Amino acid sequence: MVEMFESEVVEKKYLTKDVVFLSLTCPEDFSFKAGQYVMFKMDNGEKRKMKPYSILSPPSQKGRLDFCIKIVEGGFASEMFKTMEIGAKFPVRGPMGHFVFKEDSEKKKFCFIGTGTGIAPFFSMVQEFVPKMPDKDFQVIFGLRNKAGLFLHDEFLALAKKYSNFTYLPTLSREKWEGKTGRVQTHLTEDLLEKEFYICGLKEMVLDTQKHLEEQGVSSSHIHFERYS
Repeated sequence: MVEMFESEVVEKKYLTKDVVFLSLTCPEDFSFKAGQYVMFKMDNGEKRKMKPYSILSPPSQKGRLDFCIKIVEGGFASEMFKTMEIGAKFPVRGPMGHFVFKEDSEKKKFCFIGTGTGIAPFFSMVQEFVPKMPDKDFQVIFGLRNKAGLFLHDEFLALAKKYSNFTYLPTLSREKWEGKTGRVQTHLTEDLLEKEFYICGLKEMVLDTQKHLEEQGVSSSHIHFERYS
């Protein structure tokens, strides 16, 4: 059920120079599905706007909602996030969205493909479902431009170490490093027809990856996506 509540910022930190982590209060009985988002009602004194943000934390975390938010220079909400302090309050509305994990899927393997802050719904899904489904395999492919932009890296590594049914593959498109390089599509090479795919990020990446998968014979019914503007 969609509801409106006042939320308070209880934690704020920069994960990279242009990605900020926010943790907000929410009612203890607030419920959502991993992959959903909420709307922040932002007011800078001159304008008011509703801005959507995917929930980073899993539904099992109660009383707080976590987010990772891209800071865009000159952006309406971004400029407010820059100066926002602990204790700031604003209305939040949600949950919303249908980009959620299909628990009844007949597939045994799931691949989550995210770039930038499009990784947020997958962090929520992995925390929620990997422990619950030890008989199914989960993979996250996380695409970024360079190592300086890598965030949630240690958290994903820890999850991969803890759960044998989860693998994490970060890949950089514009910098060589000790890990994988290239666009996310270059790492979709094995047993594609056995998997269910979830894609989230900027429009171009989502459409390119969807097209690539369909050209390899993956049914559109096994490709789910959400595009960020």
